[in-house]
Amino acid sequence: MKVLFLHGAIKNAGDFLIAHRSQLLIKKIIPEIEIIPVWEGEKTSTIEEIIQKVDGIIFGGGPFFTSNIYPGDIPFVSDINDLKVPMINIGGGWFGFNDDAETIRDYQMNDSSMELLRKIEASSKVLSCRDWHTENMLKLKGFKAEMHGCPAWYDAEYMDMSSLRTTKEIQNICISDPANIKNSEAARVVVRIIKNKFPDAKIKYIFHRGTWEKEDGKIGLQRKAGIEKTLLENHIEWVDISGGYEGFKIYDTCDLHIGFRVHAHIYNLSHRNRSILIEEDGRGSGVNQALGLNSIYAYNKKRIIKPVMIRKICNRLFTNINPYLEQDLTLQLERMENNNYLEYETAFSRMQFYYKKMCSHIKQIEGWKN
Repeated sequence: MKVLFLHGAIKNAGDFLIAHRSQLLIKKIIPEIEIIPVWEGEKTSTIEEIIQKVDGIIFGGGPFFTSNIYPGDIPFVSDINDLKVPMINIGGGWFGFNDDAETIRDYQMNDSSMELLRKIEASSKVLSCRDWHTENMLKLKGFKAEMHGCPAWYDAEYMDMSSLRTTKEIQNICISDPANIKNSEAARVVVRIIKNKFPDAKIKYIFHRGTWEKEDGKIGLQRKAGIEKTLLENHIEWVDISGGYEGFKIYDTCDLHIGFRVHAHIYNLSHRNRSILIEEDGRGSGVNQALGLNSIYAYNKKRIIKPVMIRKICNRLFTNINPYLEQDLTLQLERMENNNYLEYETAFSRMQFYYKKMCSHIKQIEGWKN
């Protein structure tokens, strides 16, 4: 059997991790399958030629359920009405700017994206979601949806482990960078807290999508320069792991991860490491809620601006940091120490539960055989 696997990995290390672990998971469940991985933004003519030679199409995880899936984010065919092969998605997520019920209810998708999802649903019987926010959003639009978790949750080597990796003390700490430049000031707050609480620990600051890029204009450079100054002042090494999944190995000896990248959080949890995610939007909230973990917001929820265009402009020009971030993070660290990190056992138990559901969903691909 031969399948086309469409993924979104270009630069962000998290996207590469999703694509890598998705393929490992598929191969584990269906060993004889041949997977042809293709970037979802590849030329339509190239993808259409491959489709003629495969038994079906798999859409990888990540923020699959965007407002313009087709033809904006995944322009993989000229006309989806001509698609005759079976399709399935695994562990897709939404892209909500926060976790409010109103945001979930009013989440917008264009008509062509809805048509593509109806075709996937008809083929695979259900749309696969990585969190409850995504499932609820899709159900409110009339789709059949199930929460299976993110494919990156699942590392076969650690799946049977139900407790944290044993460490005598917290010596190695990794801080992952914000996905949104507007949260640079929040990152500086996190660095200061960690440096004060763990003065003897070795701290590394991890970039998932490049370091001091110039694509964000003058304001973006100023904010990034602020982080650079903070890291230099505190003698903290920074590492860029963009461009592949291999860089995630830097977290393997991590005693504690604290940061903003959802897939740094997921990778550390999959290896049974302590991890605290500072939530930048509804994606981070969705992961923590699905795993039974507490939320800490990077942004000030009381200042959420509803009109989309005005919000985008304001987010780019002004910081909107959670005024209680330092307090929230400090109390979270104290609570975890006092209860001996008990909440992670819940998270690992949920991973194991949803792993079975994910496997069952993927196994139906076997029915695609000619």
